[in-house]
Amino acid sequence: MAQGSAYVTTTDAIQLAPELNSSITHILRSKDPLDAQEFSSVEYINKIFPNAEHSLAAVDQVLAKLQARAKQVQEELRELTRAQTDGGQKGQEEVEAAKKGIEMLFFKIKEIKEKATQSEQMVQEITQDIKSLDYAKRHLTTSITTLKRLQMLVTAVDQLKAMAQRKQYRETAQLLEVKKRLIQYFRTFQNVRQIAELTESVAKLQAELERDIMKDFENSFTQDGILVGNVGQLASACLVIDILGEDVRRNLVEWYCKLQLRAYRSVFKPNEEVSALDNTSRRYAWLKRLLKIHDEEHAHIFPPAWDVSRVLCMQFCQITRTDLTDILAKTASTVEVPLLLQVLQLTLEFETQLENRFLSKDVEYALNEEADNAGFTESISHCFEPYLSLYIEAEDKALEEKINGFKFQEPVPEDDLSVTVLASSTDIFLFYKSALTNCAKLSRKKPFLDLCTVFGKWLRVYANDVLLSKLPKQGDKRPVNRESLRSICIVLNTADYSLTTTSQAKRLWANIDPEFVDQVSMESERQAFLFIISACTKALVRAVENHYESALQSMAKLPWATIENVGDQSEYVSMIQGTLKTCVGAVQDLITNKRYFRTFCDKLIESFVSRFAANLTKCKPISEIGAEQMLLDTQAVKSLLLEIPSLGLESSVPPPTSFVKFVNRGLGKIETILKTAMSPHEPLEMFIDHYFLLIGDRNLSNFQRILELKGLKRTEQQQMVDLFQKK
Repeated sequence: MAQGSAYVTTTDAIQLAPELNSSITHILRSKDPLDAQEFSSVEYINKIFPNAEHSLAAVDQVLAKLQARAKQVQEELRELTRAQTDGGQKGQEEVEAAKKGIEMLFFKIKEIKEKATQSEQMVQEITQDIKSLDYAKRHLTTSITTLKRLQMLVTAVDQLKAMAQRKQYRETAQLLEVKKRLIQYFRTFQNVRQIAELTESVAKLQAELERDIMKDFENSFTQDGILVGNVGQLASACLVIDILGEDVRRNLVEWYCKLQLRAYRSVFKPNEEVSALDNTSRRYAWLKRLLKIHDEEHAHIFPPAWDVSRVLCMQFCQITRTDLTDILAKTASTVEVPLLLQVLQLTLEFETQLENRFLSKDVEYALNEEADNAGFTESISHCFEPYLSLYIEAEDKALEEKINGFKFQEPVPEDDLSVTVLASSTDIFLFYKSALTNCAKLSRKKPFLDLCTVFGKWLRVYANDVLLSKLPKQGDKRPVNRESLRSICIVLNTADYSLTTTSQAKRLWANIDPEFVDQVSMESERQAFLFIISACTKALVRAVENHYESALQSMAKLPWATIENVGDQSEYVSMIQGTLKTCVGAVQDLITNKRYFRTFCDKLIESFVSRFAANLTKCKPISEIGAEQMLLDTQAVKSLLLEIPSLGLESSVPPPTSFVKFVNRGLGKIETILKTAMSPHEPLEMFIDHYFLLIGDRNLSNFQRILELKGLKRTEQQQMVDLFQKK
């Protein structure tokens, strides 16, 4: 045990990370309990000495083994420490060797770089002479080329002067083209005095050419624009003008157009008879003659690209528009509308002819660059637009006369059953379509909008003053027959036709200028015709009401308080049936749009239920037997009402579900009242309970109406009321 004292024991264990313990176990692969991750000394001793009594004899032997194991572990630790020390020294030596290798590598790289620089300098020295020779060759070539072109320019200028003096314009044009290219080449040499002087001389020569050519043109035309010169020489001169530039070309074309239009200004002077509005056609005929002369005699002078005839027509239109503007301003108060429209139509046709002559809208040489894309649309006719208000006023008066005539128009012939709408409606819309179509040809701007406004105004007048006046007045109690119903239905059909046509009128103003599209609306006119349709429906309902009024009166005259037995349906039910078949069947046949017939049926049911319910108060007192008879009649009436949608048809069709519900809901309330009236009023509490069961409300006024309908005495009613309030 003395030797064991050399070892230091401790109960403190070194705690390693679980991952590190796992790695150590995997590397060592040891089965020794001392190498276990979770070593317990107590468990280890218990394993060595499982039995205390028998194990005491083996203590020395076990102790000797443990000391030997400890010495072995100590030797292993010593060997590992020595190997680790030797390994650190070798690593240091290897690091030092690597540093020396890197220094040697840097030295060799530096040496290679210096040699590469020396090689580059050597190559540059070798090629320097070659580059110098190459630069010299390039500069020499450029100089030779420049001298050659300079020589060509000088020669061209000399030849240009000679050709210009001899008026050989075709050759002059060719030389000008060459000169133009050469001058372009020498643009960067303007700081050279000789080049600048040569450029200045060329500019002077061009100015002289322009003056000479303009003088030749002036000498080739008389003061009246008649050609007396050489066409070939003038055509060659135009080639020169084309090269001299756009400004020169524009000046020549403008001079030519003014010369040709001088006679036009002279003939159509202001305040002359020939300049009057009714002689406008002579202006256009004059231009046609001028264009014929130009095409046959002058057109060959100018290059086609100049489009001189178009420019000539544009200037003519500008002059004519100015003249017509002055004439219209002076005669606005006296000019006749037919003449104004005739001249405007003639002008529009003339503009169309010019537009067709010049299909291309690309005018490169147009004098007025701000012209409307050099087109001829509205080039003259625009001046008429402020005066189209006279035309609108004339259309306004024409419509007024038509509407006034419609007010006193004879009714529809009784024998002409094919007529379903008033002829006045088709007449006014045909007039509307024709006028808008004609106006669209004249103008699609504000005059078109004004005309739409005028028509809208008179459509409203037509609805309110013509159609509405043909309906029977409210309160009219005249007998109802098929003709009176036909008259109302024709007004309804006419309003429906007018409503549909008005809604489709958008196609008529589809071509209006986009600026005014949002300002055109026929909504107020549509509402006016919808109002007429509603008024016609109400008039038809009133007519049927007047017809079955006698049946309701007959119903009120029956002795409902003294009826002793319940029999077949009463006579007034048959009268109502006859009324419905006669009137509703006729309306079904006469209304063309069945949507409005359904509306009529709904309104009729609503009106009948209201009047039938109100008529009950005229039948009081009603006995219990009387209430039972009236309930039977009411059910018969309901069956008649459910047949209304099929009246007038060849075959019966089931009524729509919504219509059945509408009828049942209306007459169901009356049936409930009659069922309540059928109940005996004694005992009182049972009658009140029956009322609550059927009527289902606690309104005292409604309860008192039932009592009055039964014809109870005041004292009986008061007892009922007191008991009702206590419930």
